[in-house]
Amino acid sequence: MAAAGTPIPALGHFVWLGPRLSVLGYLSVRSALDRGGFEAIRLHHDVPALADDPLVQDLQRHPTFELLPIAPEDFLKGEGLEGEDDALTIAHRQEVARRYHLLGPMTSRANVLRLLVLWRDGGVYLDTDAITLRDLAPVRQGFQGFAGLERVAMTTAVVNGYNPFQWAKAGWLNLVREGIRRFSGNAGAAFRRIEHWFTLAPNNAILGATPGNATVARFLREAATMPEAQALTRKQIGPRLLERLLGTDGVPDFRMLPPDAFYPLPPEVCWDYVRDDPQHRLGDRPTPTAYVAHLYDSVLSRWLRGPLDVAHFEATRGRTMLARMVEPYLDDLIAATKR
Repeated sequence: MAAAGTPIPALGHFVWLGPRLSVLGYLSVRSALDRGGFEAIRLHHDVPALADDPLVQDLQRHPTFELLPIAPEDFLKGEGLEGEDDALTIAHRQEVARRYHLLGPMTSRANVLRLLVLWRDGGVYLDTDAITLRDLAPVRQGFQGFAGLERVAMTTAVVNGYNPFQWAKAGWLNLVREGIRRFSGNAGAAFRRIEHWFTLAPNNAILGATPGNATVARFLREAATMPEAQALTRKQIGPRLLERLLGTDGVPDFRMLPPDAFYPLPPEVCWDYVRDDPQHRLGDRPTPTAYVAHLYDSVLSRWLRGPLDVAHFEATRGRTMLARMVEPYLDDLIAATKR
């Protein structure tokens, strides 16, 4: 376990499960290599064929990029952490590995792997739909661990509850947010006027921690000991786990950062990233102070009726906030896909 005051290592981690890296995944890694202030970026993967992907081969040109195979069994060796309160035993890790293989969606498996990597190595984990905008050294050096808050309409309390008034309020907020997306030319600015109506909740798309962080060990212990049916439910070893164990305030060794740090545009409002904006009215980033822009790729792909592929960026170059955010990497992206 890292001593109090020890900064989070300058390591960036991504997890990709599958044989081909997405275009957005490539851009996420490139932006972290260029802007994140990391000494190394590690892309953890589960399929050897990923090394043959042209996008990954382009990333391997960068001396600080590492492509590493990963499986939960890699974490079964070694002793548990010292101390009764923060012990993560081999038995816990064995159960986490067993449950990992029972999980269905790749996102659920990635939720497990990111915790294991942070517990063992420390550093900053980023989802492959998160564009790094500036150096993360201030948050790495200021905290033993961190996650970010986002503003949501549908909280865990609403999902798990039976209060019709809460469901009605959540439905109304969803409609308001959708109206902003559809009818406002600047959804981010419009949303900021009413953001206090929405609830803060943790998201695990960007996480940072020192090696052996006691709170990360607690997450893994909980993943191993919660009822199996609950553990296999979507988002339980993910945002729901953070929300249940840490709330919105966090604990001394794992703090919660405000939405502007990583989630400056919330779900649906994230349409601003791909809104046609040839006059640059939306600028080239969501806010000046954001460290990372998490894009909510599943939301954008749903509205675009397809993935953010090379053709999308060729067609929108210079015309959207997102295209301007990743402009330095587009020539390399296009060239890599034509090899």
